[in-house]
Amino acid sequence: MTPIPTFLIGADTRESSHRLKAALVEGLTRGGVRVVDAGILPTAAISYLIIRKGSFAGGAMVSASHNPIVENGIKVFNHRGVKVSDETEHLIENLFFGDTVLPFEIRPAVMAEQPELIQHYALALVREVMTRERLQSRVLIDCAHGAVSQIGPLVLEKLRIPHTVLNASPDGTNINRDAGSEHVRANPGFLAQELQRYGASLGIALDGDADRAVFVDENGRLYDGDLVLAMLALKLRAERRLQQDTVIITPMSNSGLAHYLRRYGIITRIVQNGDKYITKALVEDDLTLGGEEIGHIIAHTDSFHVTGDGLRTALLVLAALAESPDATLRDLIPGMRKWPQVKASVWIGHGTPLPQACDIPGLLTLLDQTRSAITDLVSFECRPASTEPVYRIMLEARRTDTAVLAQYTRGIAEYIQQHIGRVGSPISILNCTVGGYLHEEQF
Repeated sequence: MTPIPTFLIGADTRESSHRLKAALVEGLTRGGVRVVDAGILPTAAISYLIIRKGSFAGGAMVSASHNPIVENGIKVFNHRGVKVSDETEHLIENLFFGDTVLPFEIRPAVMAEQPELIQHYALALVREVMTRERLQSRVLIDCAHGAVSQIGPLVLEKLRIPHTVLNASPDGTNINRDAGSEHVRANPGFLAQELQRYGASLGIALDGDADRAVFVDENGRLYDGDLVLAMLALKLRAERRLQQDTVIITPMSNSGLAHYLRRYGIITRIVQNGDKYITKALVEDDLTLGGEEIGHIIAHTDSFHVTGDGLRTALLVLAALAESPDATLRDLIPGMRKWPQVKASVWIGHGTPLPQACDIPGLLTLLDQTRSAITDLVSFECRPASTEPVYRIMLEARRTDTAVLAQYTRGIAEYIQQHIGRVGSPISILNCTVGGYLHEEQF
C-alpha cells in the first residue's frame, strides 16, 4: 500500500487566513494527503518543524507576511523545509488557474490539529541561547498583532529577559496596522518614543508572520537587515563559524555592507532578491549567513534553520549584546556606514498590468539620463514588484545626498504613473540609510 503523505500547515492571525487555510485543507485531504494543522505560528516554525520531525512530505504557511490585511497568500515548503522552486510554484499556479484534470483519484484523508507543535519550536529557540549570558536591560517587542503575538513574549519570558510587549492583540483585522517591522522601517521614531515611555534600551519589530526583524536603539537609530547581517557576520567570524567567510546578500543590500565586511576579510555574494534564493545558496554551498535589508536574516548555523526567522534573529542579537554587558548595537558594528540610498514604492493598483521598464516608451532613456547625472551612482533598480501592485525604484550612490536621490526617484516614479494612467497615486520614498519616509519638502 502506498504510504499516505503528511503535510504540515500553519497560519498568521489575519481573518482571511482561517478561510484560506480551510480551503487548502479540504483540497489536500480530498487528494489523499493527511494534514497536521499547527495553528497560529511564525513561518520559520513551519520550516523548522518539517526538518526536525522528519515525517512531513512538505508544509505550507497561510500568510501575507508584512502586507496589509487585504492581502493573503500561501508559502509552500518541500520535505527539506525549503520554499519550493519557481518551477514548482508555476506548476501549482497553472494547475490552479487552468482546467487540467488533476492526476489523482479523490480519496479523502484526515486532518489533525496539533497546536502543541509550536512549543517544540519555542523550546528550540530557548535552548539555543539559554547557556549564554542573559540580557539585563529591558527590551520592547512589537509583535505586529501577528503570528508571534503569543510565542514571542513566551520565549522572552522563558529566557527571563525583561521585556514589554507591544501590538500583540490580534483581532483578525489589525495585523501590521501601524505596527511591525515595515511600520518601524518607515517610522523609526514610533518605536523610539515607546522606548522612552517604557524605559527600555532596545526595540524589536517583527512582521505579520515573524520572518523579518528590525531594531531601534534608545537614540532612535534604526538597524535594518544590512546592519544586523554585519553584526552577526562579525560575531560568527570571530567564533570561526562563518563558513568560507562568506555572507549572501541581494541587489537591494546597501553597498556599505559589502564595503564594511571586506575590511574584516568577509566576502559577500549577491543572489536574486528573495529569501528563498538566499536559502538556496546557503544550503547548496554549505554557507552560514545571508539576508535582505528588509529584515530577512537566515543564520544557517545548523541543518534545522533554512529560512528567514525574525524571532531567532532577535534572540541572536540579544545574546550578542548580553555577552558584552556595556555594549550597544552600534558597538557591535564599529565604524559601519550605510551609503546614501532611497527606495520607492510606486502604487499602480490592482487589475493594472505591470509592464517591464523596457515596455514603457522613453523610460529606458530616462534611466540612462539618471545614470549620467548621478556620477557616483553604484546601484540602480527599476522594476515591477512580484508580490504587490507597485513599481520598485532604488537608487544608491557613494556620496550623493539622499535628498538628491529622492528627487530623481520621484521623477522616474511620476513618469511611470503617467504612462500607466495613475498620476496622483501614492509614491512612498524610503530613506534606506537611516530609515523613515522622505517627504516632498525634504527634497
